[in-house]
Amino acid sequence: SSKKCVVLTGAGISTSAGVSDFRGPNGVWTAEKKGIPPPASRSFETVQPTLTHMALVGLVQAKKVDLVISQNVDGLHLRSGLPRGNLAELHGNLFIESCEICGWEYLRDFDVGGISFSKTGRECERPGCGG
Repeated sequence: SSKKCVVLTGAGISTSAGVSDFRGPNGVWTAEKKGIPPPASRSFETVQPTLTHMALVGLVQAKKVDLVISQNVDGLHLRSGLPRGNLAELHGNLFIESCEICGWEYLRDFDVGGISFSKTGRECERPGCGG
């Protein structure tokens, strides 16, 4: 029997928070293929973690789940309180910015400029880093 439990999440975990999915019948890419405007989605900055996000936090805290792998960039797993060490974000996170000198990560309450990994112009706040 397995000693580790891993959960893989995708768009479905965030749709009840008001985030549009991409491949579903009303998804962003589906609409694009049909040549129609994508469905309205709430801003990633205003959505809140769902009950499913919170349930995963509880399962991690109870040591029933070791790692959550997310395909989402909406930041809801971290906002739910899921520890960073128990989360792998495959496509990045719109709200994470990291120092290229020391690697320190900052979880912002605003979109840091997409997931392009471009420099933001903000400096690292860690004493002595200079990044």
